[in-house]
Amino acid sequence: MTILKGNDLLSKNQCNALRGLAILSIILHNFCHWLDPKIVIIENEYNFNLSLGQRMWEYLTGGNIDMYFPVQFFSFFGHYGIAIFLFLSGFGLVRKYESERSEKSSATQFIVYQWKKLFRLMSLGLFVGLFAHAVYGGIYQTEWLKHMIAQLLMVINILHEPARYIMPGPYWFFGLMLEVYVIYRLLVYPTHNIKKKEWKWLAWFIPVALVIAAWLIQEPLINQPVLLRQWRYNAAVAMLPFAIGVLMARYGFPRIPKWSLATIALTAIVALMLVNLNFHAWLWGHLIVIAGSVSFVKLFEARKTTLQARLDTTIKPLVWTGALSSCIFVMHPIVRLPIFIDVIWKQEMELTPQFYMWLAIYIVITLLLAMGYKYYLELYPAPKLKTNSSH
Repeated sequence: MTILKGNDLLSKNQCNALRGLAILSIILHNFCHWLDPKIVIIENEYNFNLSLGQRMWEYLTGGNIDMYFPVQFFSFFGHYGIAIFLFLSGFGLVRKYESERSEKSSATQFIVYQWKKLFRLMSLGLFVGLFAHAVYGGIYQTEWLKHMIAQLLMVINILHEPARYIMPGPYWFFGLMLEVYVIYRLLVYPTHNIKKKEWKWLAWFIPVALVIAAWLIQEPLINQPVLLRQWRYNAAVAMLPFAIGVLMARYGFPRIPKWSLATIALTAIVALMLVNLNFHAWLWGHLIVIAGSVSFVKLFEARKTTLQARLDTTIKPLVWTGALSSCIFVMHPIVRLPIFIDVIWKQEMELTPQFYMWLAIYIVITLLLAMGYKYYLELYPAPKLKTNSSH
């Protein structure tokens, strides 16, 4: 059995293709699910609601599929793009910081560096978003200053309902990523180079233990939606996809035939629907997303150079979008809120074909702003990781 590791497991282009899938899912979800819940089927993201899963099941199986299937699909399933980003975070951190050539830094140096990177990416978008919000007016008024400070420090996740008290709402994800970096550096990273043979098992045990801990936190909260929602704004929701990324980067994964990859990718779509019909299965939905998305991307590789060139061309739009994904994430709330939601979609009483026109405008403006934001970031030096050898 051939075990794939490193670039053989997931190349740079494949990782960017996964990012492209993830960010498109997220921005489409964040636009579509703001329509009236009577019109679109909203998601089970922070809480589990059986009636929502049943409604989606009836839509898919009851002969109700119509021209608005993409709207319903991304409204309900699009949030799972977050799981792909978390998986890639675990995979990327291991690849970048656990090789013998990686420079060593202290935990404090590492965490400060990651905070600076996140702040550099977030800051301009946040202030532009707050300005746009002030111009158009909105709902994020409760203890505004406290929540803005918490957002800038990236600790807003510990507050109640972080997405509801600061604009742009999705920026709570920066706080989640900082938590992930802290957990990685303090708990996961120290296990990668254990010298004593009798303790090497910790390299797989700690990531697995984090998954189990996250599950144990959420499992008893089936009838406590407020607590469950709060936990899922924080690292509890991140540990399953993140730990899978860590384990795959450390230990690799067997080569799978193309027909098996296609089967997994197709089965994942059905399985993801089914887990939304049971709370206990729903907690493991991110595992299905990772299996399906990675299998899909792996279908676009070949051993023959000429065939690989054609496959690369096919997947190139996803790769390009993925390379721009961080800037897209920062910019899309500025387009989505308040310009479209507060000004346009709160006036819509029904779903019409015109929705697709506004959706296309939203995507185009977001991509243009993201390209501009990437250029802006390139004008300013990125923070550098201080290492133990730094002077």
